[in-house]
Amino acid sequence: MQARATSARGVDTPPVHFVYHVPKCAGRTIDRHLAGALPANAYHRLRRRRGLGRLATGYDTSHLPDPNETQIVSSHYLGISIDSLFQDRLIKRSMLLRDPASHFVSYYNYRMTRYINEGLQPYGIDIAYGAMRRNFITHYILNNFLELNWVQIASLSDEDKYDLANAFLSMFWFVGDYTLCDDLLGALGDRLDISANARLHNGLADLSRGAGWTPLTLDLLPQSTVARIQADNRIDQRLWETWREARHETGAVRPAALENGAASFVGGEAIRFVHQIVRRLQRRWGHFDTGVAVPQRDPATIV
Repeated sequence: MQARATSARGVDTPPVHFVYHVPKCAGRTIDRHLAGALPANAYHRLRRRRGLGRLATGYDTSHLPDPNETQIVSSHYLGISIDSLFQDRLIKRSMLLRDPASHFVSYYNYRMTRYINEGLQPYGIDIAYGAMRRNFITHYILNNFLELNWVQIASLSDEDKYDLANAFLSMFWFVGDYTLCDDLLGALGDRLDISANARLHNGLADLSRGAGWTPLTLDLLPQSTVARIQADNRIDQRLWETWREARHETGAVRPAALENGAASFVGGEAIRFVHQIVRRLQRRWGHFDTGVAVPQRDPATIV
């Protein structure tokens, strides 16, 4: 990748922007804005590949426009192997991150409103958290963007995972906290001559409208629960602390060492599998405890 970034290209060849979407990090807002601001041959969102082909790559290129005309490609499944389709162009990568506690809260609200709208039942935060992979964001980067499989990820230490994620982000054009969504769109807008005024999608107001669900907010979680989430997800926490204010200065970022303490990835996956079964049962038949009682709050509080 470093060799690609510095290789000679024609001066008239414009760069292509890759926007990597981690779930619940303003991806829908960015996607809807770019789709409305750019023509179809300039912006493309890769879809997840279906069938047995997904064992080779996680993304589907069957509808990808001419790579020579495309200006921005985005996806939750933007694997590194797609670089070969743009081998004659400079690739400028962007990604927004989120701290693990607010990420869990946002993901929980998203799932609850989705299930309620589908006629299913809500379930408590303990089951939701138990069914969620620890260090979700780091593992998402390794699996969907760097295309490491489950066995490869399981063989890595926490330090190895942290180092790989940091090395990947160090070559990005823009990295920051999800609240810097407007900054990212502004930077893209300056270079592509499009508006940077984006409408928020999948915020608290959107999630609660019509679902009969009052969203959870981070300030309603007990502080002990927040501390537990930060400790359980120490790679994600340190990754976010390192990159949340980077913006375009990614080359100047010096990641701090990962704090001591490691958990078994395989053991965590086994526990998660049990919680996933319970989650499936409870969303189908319901549960007497849906978690923390949540009064209505300002939609701008957390999402």
